[in-house]
Amino acid sequence: MVGAHMKAKCKITGHVFDEEGRPLMGVTITCDGKETKTLFDGSYQFDGLSTGRHLIEVTVERYKTQRHSVEILREEEVILDFHLEPEEGGGRIFGYVLDGSTRKPVKTGGSVYMSHPSLNRYTSINPINGYYEFAHLPPGKYTIWVSTIEYEDEIKIVEICNGEEKREDFIIKKKGEEIPWG
Repeated sequence: MVGAHMKAKCKITGHVFDEEGRPLMGVTITCDGKETKTLFDGSYQFDGLSTGRHLIEVTVERYKTQRHSVEILREEEVILDFHLEPEEGGGRIFGYVLDGSTRKPVKTGGSVYMSHPSLNRYTSINPINGYYEFAHLPPGKYTIWVSTIEYEDEIKIVEICNGEEKREDFIIKKKGEEIPWG
């Protein structure tokens, strides 16, 4: 018989999923200070654990940290899955999509896309004034790109701090057209 807090063939395994049920790779998980990362399928494992109480913590940028306490009473495998919730932030990235020659709003429609390893969004370009906006963003580095009919796509990297609002205008040129200097 294995006494409390003695080494046993105990393990804690599971998966980490995002808010839509997709597995998350490369997520840091700790068990009593011992660290591991999830695999491509979102799976993780801590083995060689002793009986007793263990604190499991999952932390990944853009998601709320989750902690669970697990009591292992005997030699067993405990399965513990995590379904993470996005962390809403106070940051905002906004701006205008303008024609490179006229400096007037692009009126052909199109979208602005925002990408981060754990957060992807898109929004339509306002056809009247060329405005776009991404709100409630946690701090971090974002790839923003614009794609619209008759114009060349453009990509920018934008970094925001907690609660920061950053204006990032796109001045794009029509396909096959040179933007005049000046």
